[in-house]
Amino acid sequence: MLWIKVCGITNIQDAQAAVAAGADAVGFVLAASKRRVSEDIVREIIKELPNGIEKIGVFVDEKGETVKRIASYCGLTGIQLHGEESSEYCRMLSEDGYNVIKAVRVKDKIDEQQLKPYLDLNAILLDTYKTGQLGGTGEVFDWRAVLVYNWENTPYILAGGLHAGNVAEAVRITKPFGVDVSSGVEKEPGKKDCEKLREFIYQARQA
Repeated sequence: MLWIKVCGITNIQDAQAAVAAGADAVGFVLAASKRRVSEDIVREIIKELPNGIEKIGVFVDEKGETVKRIASYCGLTGIQLHGEESSEYCRMLSEDGYNVIKAVRVKDKIDEQQLKPYLDLNAILLDTYKTGQLGGTGEVFDWRAVLVYNWENTPYILAGGLHAGNVAEAVRITKPFGVDVSSGVEKEPGKKDCEKLREFIYQARQA
């Protein structure tokens, strides 16, 4: 079954709406972003969520000890890394029991050399490359770039500009392990639209 993550969660109402709509995971941005949320708020939101939902923190080039401290304090089950983190850094977090997702930004094609060191992680997230932005661009990349790479047993998550109007096509073309949405189900940055959220998950599941 397709794995669905709703990212950029900033409040308990949106987190609960994502869970009610059928999301498998919710994501919290704990790095510089207009969707950034504090550790204390993340901790309070997670306390109210079911055990079966994955709670993923998004970090960018943060010190490993800081990531582990925040993850433990908040109750995160997974860590998503959007910076220049090394494969050794990622494995260190994985060995501590966290599901680790490494984000790779796609411009025109998949950079095999960039990808290779991270293939033993829990998943690779493919996001749209945009100068000066490490994620949350709201823009799609050419999904055909995914098809020319031999993924073998590597789970990959499709992100970048997904919304209810294009997610079914994206899933049919790329056949990913999962999809990740943030701006595509928002009223404004950091505030979700419940109808867009429900429709996105419905369309993704139908595909």
